[in-house]
Amino acid sequence: MKILKSIRESYGNLKIRTKFVIIIMIAVLLPMIILALTLSQRLYRMVVSDTIRNEQQAIAKTAPKIQDMLDEVTGLSDDIRSMEFSSRMFDETLTEPLSDMIHSGDADDFSEEIRSAIRGTAVSAVRLYISLPKDDDVFSGLNEDTGIFAPVSRIQTSYWYGIFSGSHPSSLFCPSFYLTPKEIHVLGDCAYVRPVYIRDASSTVIKCYLACYFNSTKLQNILISSLSHEGSVSYISNDRDAMITSTDSSLAGIYYMDYDSIRTNLMSSNGFLEKDVLGEKIYVSSYYLSSSSWFLVTITPSLPLRQEASGAIFYLILIWLAAAAVSILISWILSRSMSSRILAVSTQMSNVKNGPPVPMDPPQETDEIGDLTDSYNYMARQINNLMEEQKKASEELRIAEFNSLQAQMNPHFLYNTMEMINWMAQQGRVKETNRAIQDLSRFYKLTLSRRKSISSIEEELEQVTIYVRLQNMRFDNGIDFVVDVPDDLTEYQIPRLTLQPIVENAILHGILEKDVRRGTIVITGWFEGSDVVLTVADDGVGIPPEKLKTILTKKPVDSGRGNHIAVYNTHRRLQILYGNGYGLTFRCPESGGTEVEIRLPARLPE
Repeated sequence: MKILKSIRESYGNLKIRTKFVIIIMIAVLLPMIILALTLSQRLYRMVVSDTIRNEQQAIAKTAPKIQDMLDEVTGLSDDIRSMEFSSRMFDETLTEPLSDMIHSGDADDFSEEIRSAIRGTAVSAVRLYISLPKDDDVFSGLNEDTGIFAPVSRIQTSYWYGIFSGSHPSSLFCPSFYLTPKEIHVLGDCAYVRPVYIRDASSTVIKCYLACYFNSTKLQNILISSLSHEGSVSYISNDRDAMITSTDSSLAGIYYMDYDSIRTNLMSSNGFLEKDVLGEKIYVSSYYLSSSSWFLVTITPSLPLRQEASGAIFYLILIWLAAAAVSILISWILSRSMSSRILAVSTQMSNVKNGPPVPMDPPQETDEIGDLTDSYNYMARQINNLMEEQKKASEELRIAEFNSLQAQMNPHFLYNTMEMINWMAQQGRVKETNRAIQDLSRFYKLTLSRRKSISSIEEELEQVTIYVRLQNMRFDNGIDFVVDVPDDLTEYQIPRLTLQPIVENAILHGILEKDVRRGTIVITGWFEGSDVVLTVADDGVGIPPEKLKTILTKKPVDSGRGNHIAVYNTHRRLQILYGNGYGLTFRCPESGGTEVEIRLPARLPE
């Protein structure tokens, strides 16, 4: 412990230049030591993990391509089955001899329609094999190599025909060894076959096979393009344990896993398996192709991964050795200039403890330390400015809130409302008098009883609704008041007494200035980015252009008429609280009236 304490004290007393050199030496040399001890195994695991991830991503990208190709083949088979001639042949009872139907012009059109449909697709040929006791009479005159119709006798020696005869599947994807040599040579080395049936006039059922041929080379090309490591192999096997195709038949034979093993082991381990084959560790990834019941398998031997890891370790050691020599040399040369400038900034910042920050001389350099000096100078100026602005803003906010409350608590409104209540009471209008007193009480409760200066939009809307209702009692219900604010907006913050002066201004200087002394006020609101926007629109007389330009830029003189000063104070209060990007905006549309936009930051109550 004493030794560690002594080392710590000695290091703490070193000059910053020496510390720079020591730090760089440790940062360069220590990883080299750790690298020599542990990185080989770690890097090998990293390479293996990265390879497994890449292979799984590659197989996940390759499988949809193969699936798309198989879907194209099955989809084309469905299209052929739904063609008009197919429907007539297989879905309806034949009313004419089958021989006449096959040799008819409709059959020729059907054959041409199929050739046109497979053009440009993965399907290389289509055959419809029909099982008849006398094939020669029905199919005489048809082209054996290019015709669509063919007798079953041509494929009775094929493996796939034996499967259909024995287990009667609804459809079958056939690899090359399922087909006859002539099928492979003329039509394609893979096929998708489905049984179909013809019923003649005597109710005899004739079994047929619709076969869509394609070539496995397209599948093989897709597999080859997905391999990312030399020595890896990909192959496809079906549920009868037959290999459809592979990128390398010899490697696939060495590493081949039977279908049941793939299904049992890989499907239970999220498509990945580690296995030993002939004393070598291999990594197996798989993907199940549901439409064909095939498995796509990719196998990566461990030897290429070990070689890749060894090469990476050797390359990193060379880099570290070169970096160590260069870093130590450069750090010793440059550390002096860096340490002296850092010390100067540190000293200046320490002086802040004794008083306001004092800017330094502008730096000559433009590196990080120069930026640090510039940032300190900027911070010092900003702090000094903020201190001044804080004092000024506090005073302005106090005055603005006082003026705003004073302007909005217009005694004339109270006097006039009380006179109105007195008049209604003398008239014996008890219900209306009670309602007016309740509204006036609620209005001043919302205005005066809250200690906080921040309210909610919901409460502000309630206050102006009451205000308009009281004014309507005075002015013979001449004001139509519409609030169209979404419910999810009403819970957001707004400084109290923000809407009332604007609505009051719209009534006194807009609607009541009209000859008919009637009009409409509409309040709407919405979210705009991270802001809340409210608008108060009226159809009053509007604002003269010369006054519109200065209504918010020049403080009006309180002449005792109206609330223009309250509107100005409201605007200043919003800017003081939230910044110059917020506040009020006045517009006078060409259609008439006035529209006031209130912009606030979207903040929920704390």
